[in-house]
Amino acid sequence: MNSNLLYHRISLLAFLLFFGLGGLAYAQLLLEVQTVAAISLQLDASVRLPKGSCRAVGSGGSKLIAKVPDASRYTDWEVYTATGIAARLQPAFVQQVMTSFALAGYFLEQQSEEQLAGETHSRYLFSDAGAKKTLLYVIRTPQELVWLVARAH
Repeated sequence: MNSNLLYHRISLLAFLLFFGLGGLAYAQLLLEVQTVAAISLQLDASVRLPKGSCRAVGSGGSKLIAKVPDASRYTDWEVYTATGIAARLQPAFVQQVMTSFALAGYFLEQQSEEQLAGETHSRYLFSDAGAKKTLLYVIRTPQELVWLVARAH
């Protein structure tokens, strides 16, 4: 067999395994979630979202909200995910979302991170000039990125 042909077959197999299995894991966290493209938060349109952001719609988002330990303290939940290459650049993508909050006049009050069942859960609590609290809750796995936004009661 031609070594060039063998190289291309191995490359194709590696590509399929990397992105194919990534899609399988993606379906597990975002099972029953439909998405639509998003450019800003619905809670506050001045918070612009990075390219590749999608808003989760439908009832599947409630399963992700249930992963937030004190979800009952918040209201007006919005669930987002990153698609394509953006999903693979997780730290930079999360930083862009946080920068968008800062540019919209929000101040970071608290942040924490913990590992839960193979997922990284990061919590960022922001407040605006009027002292209204907004939660940014990020759930990451090696193949996917989901973030939830909500207002404090």
